[in-house]
Amino acid sequence: MILKMLQTGPLMVNCYILGDEGTKKAAVFDPGGNVEDILGALADQGLSLSFIANTHAHWDHVGGNQELHERTGAPILLHRDEAPGLGDTSTRAQVWGYQGADSEASGFIQEGDVLEIGEIRVDTIDLRGHSPAGLGFVFEGQMRDGEGENRHVRAVICGDALFAGSIGRTDFPGGDMDLLLRNIREKILTLPDETLVLSGHGPVTTVGREKATNPFFQD
Repeated sequence: MILKMLQTGPLMVNCYILGDEGTKKAAVFDPGGNVEDILGALADQGLSLSFIANTHAHWDHVGGNQELHERTGAPILLHRDEAPGLGDTSTRAQVWGYQGADSEASGFIQEGDVLEIGEIRVDTIDLRGHSPAGLGFVFEGQMRDGEGENRHVRAVICGDALFAGSIGRTDFPGGDMDLLLRNIREKILTLPDETLVLSGHGPVTTVGREKATNPFFQD
């Protein structure tokens, strides 16, 4: 299994590339921009892009969707209730003083769907609360560490639902604090403690660390 994180777009969104070493198939999650860097990372590993998946449709997470789609032919997947946000990415980016590119969904996914990247199975979970219909993606596999040794890795790509030491804001349209907290508790914090939490911004953390230290879950 190949897992790469790149900071992309004007708000430094964490974009994740997940690839299968055997088949050289890959997926890109939340391409916020910097498409040349994403394409370069795919090329460095000899990976072919199977699909683009968005955790949610806030403009900073989807700014690279259209260019990446046009240059690879890979479909854009997200929850149906998030899809309208793709069509006004440029307008919403301008409100913040940035430029953005609109895109269009190629297909829809929801909790319970299993996405396949070669031999890797990715389980889709419901993480709404930060946005109307945010999704998370849970997967596991063998990955080489810095010393070239294989180790088993389990991870969840969670967009802006959960951060190291914090949670996503809920004052945007479609936000719901109680729902977000419940989804994090039920869908993320029930995963094994060693599970990597791959957030939309900031550093990588683990389920165990957030259970022990995140102030929103110390009750």
